[in-house]
Amino acid sequence: MKHRFPILLLLALVLGLTACGAEKAPSAPPEEPPAETVRPEEEPSEAPAESVPPEEDRPEGAPPPLEGTPLTAEELARADEAFNCYGHPGDKALELGCFFTSAYEDVTELDFEEFLRYYFVDSTELEDGDAEEFQALAALPGFPWDTEDLERWGNVPSGLPVPVHRIPRAAVDQTLETYAGITTADLKDTETVLYLPEYDACYNFTSDYGPGSFQPAEGVRDGDTVRLRSGPAWGNGDEVIQELTLREKDGRWLIQSFAVYPVENG
Repeated sequence: MKHRFPILLLLALVLGLTACGAEKAPSAPPEEPPAETVRPEEEPSEAPAESVPPEEDRPEGAPPPLEGTPLTAEELARADEAFNCYGHPGDKALELGCFFTSAYEDVTELDFEEFLRYYFVDSTELEDGDAEEFQALAALPGFPWDTEDLERWGNVPSGLPVPVHRIPRAAVDQTLETYAGITTADLKDTETVLYLPEYDACYNFTSDYGPGSFQPAEGVRDGDTVRLRSGPAWGNGDEVIQELTLREKDGRWLIQSFAVYPVENG
C-alpha cells in the first residue's frame, strides 16, 4: 500500500523553527536624571514579557494560556494549511479529519467508532453478491438491525437504509501510523466497531460525510512538543476551543492528544 507522509513532511517544515531573532545591539546609556526627578516609590514596575488577558476576561471554560515559545504568524499559516481537511481533496481530507471527531488525552484512547464514522480510505460498499460476508456481519453483536428488519429488507445490503462500508484494517493501520505512530493494535478500545477477522475488515453504515475539523489560531513549541489551539468554534452544538498536541519522534511530528473545551462568552 502507498505510504502517505506528505502532511508530516510539511509539518516538519512548518515546525522546524529557528531559535531566536537577531540579538539587539546595546544602546548608549541614557543621561543620568536629576536625583529629585523620580522618587523610589514612583519608579515604574517591570512590564511582563507577554500580556495575558485577566482571568475574568477569558471565556468561561476556556483553557489557560499556552506556555512555550509562540509560533510566528507564518508558522501558524502553514499549520493551518497542513490541517485543512476541506481545502484538499483526496486521502488527506478522508483521513485527517477522523482524528478530530473525538477528544482524547492520549491518541490511543480516541473513540474508534467515531474515528471510522467518516473514514472512507480504500473502503468499498458491500453488494448483494457479498451474501456470505453480509450474513457474518449481521451475526455480530452490535449489528444495528434485528432479524425482523433484515427479513423486511430482503436480507441483502442494498435493502438497508444506508450503505454498508467495508474498511480494510490495513488502511486504517496505515493512517494511524502515518499521523500518530500507532496501529489499531495500540488502541485501548475497539469493541464498538464491527470487525470480521476472516475478511480483516471493519464496517460502518455512514450515508453522509461530516468529518471533524481543526483550524489553529495560536500555537507554541516547548522542546519536542508543539501545542496548537483554535479560536472559539462551533462543535456538536456548542462553542468550543480545540487544542492539538504534537510530539516530535524520529524526525516526525505525531499526534499525541486532542482536547475540546466548551466555552461560554456571555
